[in-house]
Amino acid sequence: MEEEAKSAWYINPAGKLDMDKLLKAFQEFYRENSEMWLERFDYKEAGPHLLLMAFLQRIINGGGKINREMAVGTGRTDLLIEFNGDKFVLELKLKRLPSAKQKGLDQISRYLDTLGMTKGWLILFELKPSSIVKWKTRLKWKNVSYQNKKITLVEM
Repeated sequence: MEEEAKSAWYINPAGKLDMDKLLKAFQEFYRENSEMWLERFDYKEAGPHLLLMAFLQRIINGGGKINREMAVGTGRTDLLIEFNGDKFVLELKLKRLPSAKQKGLDQISRYLDTLGMTKGWLILFELKPSSIVKWKTRLKWKNVSYQNKKITLVEM
């Protein structure tokens, strides 16, 4: 029952998942907890992905499923979430190179085309520690139009 109450905050009155609210809550969780958790992973680059999937799993379990590395056309989207009849495409990128954002936009646009969808989320994880890239500059949220798609850029 307690878990239902926690997840109800992310569900709108029509019973649909509010992905923006959910990802904003993850951004806050990531800021507060990521550095402590990420140092525990042997494979450091997998850490941000695993934290996001664990965070989402506790909510999605209540009425949907998370498909990881879902085959979409000739590629694989990182996460395809299905919840109460809706689908959400999330592409995750590590900011190793300045081109990560552009590559992510191109990928998610292709995946959305293949699925016949026009809305998706590109999540970009900064790899540098907060002592180098401060949280106040790394946390960003921006809605962009790209190749006739609505893509929400979530940076952390």
